[in-house]
Amino acid sequence: MSVTQDNTCTSVDMNKSTARAEPEGNQPISLDTLPPELFLCICDYLDAKFVIKTLSLVCKAFHSTISDDSTWKIRIGKRWPKRYPVIPVDDSNFNWKNACIQREEQHRLWSNWKENMDHFVFREGLYAPVDVVHLMKGSQLLASGSRDRYLNLLDLNKLDPDNPNSAKDVRIWNVMNAHKGWIWSMSSFDDTLLTGSWDTYLSLWDLAGGGVPKSRIKCKSAVLCIKTFDEQVTAGGYDNKVYTIDPRVGIMAEKRYHKKPVLCMAVDQDYVITGSEDQTIVVYDKRAGSVCKTISLEESYAMSMSYGLGQLWVGSKAGVVHLFDAREGRFELEETYDIGHSGKVTGVHHSLGSIMTCSTDRSIKILQPTRDPDTITTLDVHDLDVAGIDFQNNVLASASCDVSIGIWKEKVNT
Repeated sequence: MSVTQDNTCTSVDMNKSTARAEPEGNQPISLDTLPPELFLCICDYLDAKFVIKTLSLVCKAFHSTISDDSTWKIRIGKRWPKRYPVIPVDDSNFNWKNACIQREEQHRLWSNWKENMDHFVFREGLYAPVDVVHLMKGSQLLASGSRDRYLNLLDLNKLDPDNPNSAKDVRIWNVMNAHKGWIWSMSSFDDTLLTGSWDTYLSLWDLAGGGVPKSRIKCKSAVLCIKTFDEQVTAGGYDNKVYTIDPRVGIMAEKRYHKKPVLCMAVDQDYVITGSEDQTIVVYDKRAGSVCKTISLEESYAMSMSYGLGQLWVGSKAGVVHLFDAREGRFELEETYDIGHSGKVTGVHHSLGSIMTCSTDRSIKILQPTRDPDTITTLDVHDLDVAGIDFQNNVLASASCDVSIGIWKEKVNT
């Protein structure tokens, strides 16, 4: 409208006036026409997994903006300002998108685990403390070994949170007297499960064949730890020895570079790393065929370890956790953390999303995977010592002396 000098109003064509006020060719605002800064601001309110796996597929503009790794590095730094990863990485070889997904998922799941995770307690057919659990096949299968000499294989897909009796139906098979001594260690490759026992035998089981024993390999003492890599087996013994085993032919080599029992180990294409009751960690170079480093732990000895991503995490009898820089064969001690355990650290597992530990103090801790790691949550669900844990695909399993197995699975549609 216009106003004349005599203060009378004269009507005008409002449509024409409006058209002149709006620039020609102006398009409605939409996500794909927003400046990248505003688009990413909106993405901050969405889960990283949805943005990266789904939203990036909508159009080329979205994909181009979301594909920049620096976006996800900055996002992690804003949400969790402590140093991450704990060991410096070359950005060109590090997947920041995957790291962001895992960090957000693990934090979400465990910061309110009673809402986001289904928790099951398995006791069926268990008559003695459970010493070891092992997840396989993308966490679909769980094997357990206990002091009653029973070997159990569970199908975790059959667990139903709406059916309290579903835990009774998950067992695929159990082998009575699978060993003549306590079942203490486990590993696997393909369809083969390996178990080590105080009866001095390492046994191989055919998962596809319904638990039929494939072979038994006799060592010279109790088999306390087992790791597999490229179908080659490495085992640590109570006799202070490290055994290299080809499942097809048996023991290929025996080496003794510890003075007391070998309690834990980690293996990759380059190294065999072993922790012993003699308070040392030994790094054996597979290519050179010799020990390349011996690390002394003055206050205690290693009981568990987790290796990968250029990191070696070691849980000790003293209840602390050691972090080593494992890049390019360094294996240098970076930090020692008191994370709040009052007993031995019997298990440790680290990933891009979390650090998990268990202890004889009956607890399991879920920690942020950073320097000076904060505790996300503490699981106090067992009545006695937690002997070990395993984690795979957002499934956590625990072995306990209270004659039970703890199982945590991500709830559907959480």
